[in-house]
Amino acid sequence: TLGQDTHTRETFIVENALQKLGSLLRLGFGEAGAKIVHDHLHKGTIDTNMPGKIVNAFYGFLDIRNFTDMTEVLQADVVKVVNSIAHHVHTAVTDNYGSPNKNIGDAFLVVWKPNRGKKVQEVADAALQSFIRIVIEVA
Repeated sequence: TLGQDTHTRETFIVENALQKLGSLLRLGFGEAGAKIVHDHLHKGTIDTNMPGKIVNAFYGFLDIRNFTDMTEVLQADVVKVVNSIAHHVHTAVTDNYGSPNKNIGDAFLVVWKPNRGKKVQEVADAALQSFIRIVIEVA
């Protein structure tokens, strides 16, 4: 019936919106932050005194050299350059078992955690391979 179709469509729209919100939260808070939000939502309470957890991982930091000068020269077009570099960074990192964590202007934070059945040495090598690939592709 018409009422059921409307209800089903509205439910679908709300579910889609919640999935998009969840994706934005993961993107904004990173993997660790998304886990914290998930835990709080699952418990139904917010505990600001919840203890932290130690995370063993390889962390990488990338910074676009001479970004201020590049911004002055390219002005609005600097966004195209940053997006292109971001694409190379994200692709190289995810192809090598890593996770892009944050991007703030001209800086990128990337993380590799020894899990998914990968040994620590394999993940360390994958992190180095990511950086080598990024340098080759962006240079």
